[in-house]
Amino acid sequence: MKKLLALGLTISASLSVSVMGSRGRPAESMSLPVCASSTSPSIPGPLVNNGPNGNGLSVCGVGARGPGGGTIVYDAGELKWWGRYIEFRRVTAVAGVPWAPRGSTEMPIYEGDAASVQRLRVDAKAVGMGATNTRAIVAKYGPGRYAASIVDDFRAGGYDDWFLPSKDELNLVYNYLAMTQHPDQVPDGPAWSSTEAWKNIAWYQLFEDGTQFSDSYILASKGGNKGRPINIKYPGTSFPSRSYQMYAVRAFPKGTGEVPPVSLPALTGNTCTNQGPCVVGDIGPAGGVVFYDASTTKSWGRYLEVSPKSAEVIGWPWRKPGYDYQADLIYTQDGDFARLARVKSKAIGMGAANTSAIVKAYGPGRYAAKYAADYAVNGYDDWFLPSADELDVMYNVLYAVEEPLSPFAPTYYWSSSEYDLKNAWTVLFRSGQRFDREGWFTAKDTGKPNAMRVRPIRAFGPTVDISTRDSAGIKP
Repeated sequence: MKKLLALGLTISASLSVSVMGSRGRPAESMSLPVCASSTSPSIPGPLVNNGPNGNGLSVCGVGARGPGGGTIVYDAGELKWWGRYIEFRRVTAVAGVPWAPRGSTEMPIYEGDAASVQRLRVDAKAVGMGATNTRAIVAKYGPGRYAASIVDDFRAGGYDDWFLPSKDELNLVYNYLAMTQHPDQVPDGPAWSSTEAWKNIAWYQLFEDGTQFSDSYILASKGGNKGRPINIKYPGTSFPSRSYQMYAVRAFPKGTGEVPPVSLPALTGNTCTNQGPCVVGDIGPAGGVVFYDASTTKSWGRYLEVSPKSAEVIGWPWRKPGYDYQADLIYTQDGDFARLARVKSKAIGMGAANTSAIVKAYGPGRYAAKYAADYAVNGYDDWFLPSADELDVMYNVLYAVEEPLSPFAPTYYWSSSEYDLKNAWTVLFRSGQRFDREGWFTAKDTGKPNAMRVRPIRAFGPTVDISTRDSAGIKP
């Protein structure tokens, strides 16, 4: 429990009152979601509401056992259209099944013009979309021995409303296991998500390290990966090919069930101030484009703004040249702290803290984080290298649209999230895939189209004190 709280994995103490849906175990009107105590010593149990308005009932929070007997990995903080909490269970009875049934691997889930299909696939990555994705897959392919169908038929804890997680929901499962379990206890191998990446390609995640692949760079022209029971072995990796695993997740209590309309990010033509309000697509106060709104002010701010295209540099390494990756560490503590810090460093809101930690460790020099930290334009000098999740949002919102909101190249961009002693996370803007790359890597010559690139961002919003941002992150 102390470890989770120290790393910012909070547990909600609020009650959520709702009526369970028609699918799943019926519940009494206005009933509370009941969370049973955890039996695992490494997973904290639920909170008990004994406050002034409390009744001693267990309330749900990250780490508690959900009503279906799974472990809760996400609390949205309030009821959303899909629900509020997400619990997961591993499907252990079967493994090594494809994403799509034989004969259907070239059949896309989404149809329409290219731009609309692209946005449907981007939206299908999001938290809350797993159930919708699973229903769409089963409706398209019918019954059979494939991932979505198996999980759709899964029964556990008296509930039958389990589904195959979306790309981002699957990442919640991985992050929770990585934060709470010893590495030897996290199941190895790839796991399917319910998110389609291309007509014959689906997203999956390696649970050895959290890498999320679509294989589109390698397999799109070779039959894709939907029909494969095992994943491919990437050149340069030590991870062998393994059978695809499945995790079943369910959301509760029931939300409205009304899926939001397809997202269509576009420039608004408006300019917003440092205190807001802003919407995605506005020109930010520093002259870049606003690409993220957290809805409420966080410790790091509320909005994220990408720098203008002119800020982008090519061929800069992540690690300062000449530094020994074994002796000069970003996270100087050994053991669990460094491992857990690296998981948290990927999150939205961590880019500034990561950048500060990197610059503190390396000092002056020619490397990605230092460039971002030193960048200044239009009177603003509070830029930083985006975290892996922040960079992922940049791809989804700014680039993966019919008319990109800001120019990017279809190549690798550095994040500020450290992968291990030698590597850091990148996002490949050709496909949105996330890869680890060696810190000294410049990806061939700077004149090549696939050279490593750096694009600074900044956070802003009401009552943000830039001088205290490091307190929101993990200091080296």
